[in-house]
Formats: sequence, structure tokens, C-alpha cells
Amino acid sequence: MGKHLVFYDGNCGLCDHIVQFILHHDKSEQFDFAPLQGSTATLKLKDLPPEMKSADSLVLIQNYKNSNKQYLLFGKGAFRICWLLGGIWKIPGAISWLPSCLYDWGYRLIAKNRHRLFANDRCVVPTQALRHRFLP
Repeated sequence: MGKHLVFYDGNCGLCDHIVQFILHHDKSEQFDFAPLQGSTATLKLKDLPPEMKSADSLVLIQNYKNSNKQYLLFGKGAFRICWLLGGIWKIPGAISWLPSCLYDWGYRLIAKNRHRLFANDRCVVPTQALRHRFLP
């Protein structure tokens, strides 16, 4: 099983909820996390096309420790996370195999309004037991 890296907006309450959701359901610890504002994002995302680099959105690097890594953005990344979580989450995750033009409009609508909708939510600091899964 590969290791996957999820980049998230460290200033977003919704993104924090998503990270907490993944942590709760990722029993095999296949996901690591890093904020888009951090040094890991600067290093790992530097060779992406400009439209991907400037996206203030979830970025998934599937198999980030292998040579066959795959970069997934927007809804494609979100649904692929569900697929990789497995179990019941494979049902919505199957959407990731469809063309992203079918669902990215919905993802972008939520992403555009997330700071307003989750303005009062604050990021939860990971516990000591989970800190090994967070990169700078």
C-alpha cells in the first residue's frame, strides 16, 4: 500500500474538518498531511503547472514516496481520498474515476464559499500521537 500526501488550506475551518475526517477513518495510516502554506508544499508542488500551484485547494499526491506519484486536485483529489480510505467510502470514491468536469463545479462552489461558511471554525492542533503524520 502506498503513502499519500494531502495538502490543505491551513487557514480553513472546512479543510480542518476534512483532515480530521480522514484521520478518523484512515486506520492504516496511509495519509500524511501538510498545509499549502508550509515548506513541504513549496518543495513538493513547485513543478506543477501554474493553475495547479495557484489553486487554493486540496491537492492529493497519491503514492508520494514512489516514482509513480499522481497529482489530483479539486473534486478528483477529494473523491480519490474516499476511494483510498476503502470500505463504505469506496462508494462515493468511485466518482473519482469519472471525468472531473462532471463534479468540479460543485467542489469549486463549496471551496469559493468555505471561508465564509466555516469562519468560526478553528484548526485543531494534532495530538502528540498524530504529529508524525503532519509535515511542515
